[in-house]
Amino acid sequence: MATSRLRYAIPGNGVYYIDLAKGLSIQERKLHRQKKIYTVYGGYFKDQDGATVHMNTAPLTWPVKRSINRGFSLWRKMISRTLRDMEGAGTGSYNDYKIYLDNQMGGNPLVPVDASGNDLFNNAVEWDYSTLTSEDPDGAGGAAPDQFDLQIVGPHSGSDPNWTRIGLLQSWVNSRATPDGAHPDLPADYATDPLNNLFDAGDVQDDRLTIIGTEGDAAPYDEETMFGNATAIAGNSNNLQRVSSSQTSSSQPIVPVMGFQAICGLIQVVISGADTAGEIVIDVETNGVKF
Repeated sequence: MATSRLRYAIPGNGVYYIDLAKGLSIQERKLHRQKKIYTVYGGYFKDQDGATVHMNTAPLTWPVKRSINRGFSLWRKMISRTLRDMEGAGTGSYNDYKIYLDNQMGGNPLVPVDASGNDLFNNAVEWDYSTLTSEDPDGAGGAAPDQFDLQIVGPHSGSDPNWTRIGLLQSWVNSRATPDGAHPDLPADYATDPLNNLFDAGDVQDDRLTIIGTEGDAAPYDEETMFGNATAIAGNSNNLQRVSSSQTSSSQPIVPVMGFQAICGLIQVVISGADTAGEIVIDVETNGVKF
């Protein structure tokens, strides 16, 4: 187990984002790939104003993992096809699959600071989020091809044929057939068919068949929508999962942050009730889990 303690300065009220892979890469001076599940063992939140901090991540479910892997596969295929026809070309030494959490996340998440609040670097750090270029024609007149970034949860941003950001989970759902009907779906005349009733000595068999055909014939979840794929209202984060909450007070300005896991190391931090700057310190497992 290798743990790194990351300190983030929080300016005040607002919605902020943390990309643990970026933070670890800066502090540990080594590329930490984003497409992993990162474990936060815990930490603390410090504030003087009785503020509340909520920490949210993408749901850690199999559809979310599957959608991220699908995007990764398409990203690799795009690069492979391009380099196949360009002899001598290659990717950058630190080229990596990097995606956003949701449609509110920008390209400059919080970065770790030292004990004095200074950034751990002197110059700008290159951390480019992956851009995909579509071969699908972008309208008439030979317009430039459509280019867009990727986010995990929430609906797409932009409109066809000018997308700006694609929701990976939304795209995965759109590419799959929706479950249809009850299972098993018995024909209406199944119980009255003469051959089916050849050995039916009483009506109890019909009653049992009715129970068998109706109990447990539908999925115990919404078959068309899922956690992380709700229609988001602008400015809301109803597609994220709450993983930790803390609130300070005048008598307790330092409170613990609970441990959690963050897929792709992406965390939304929501601060309310803060009149002054604060800080979040977390202990992160540097060896993320591949998926």
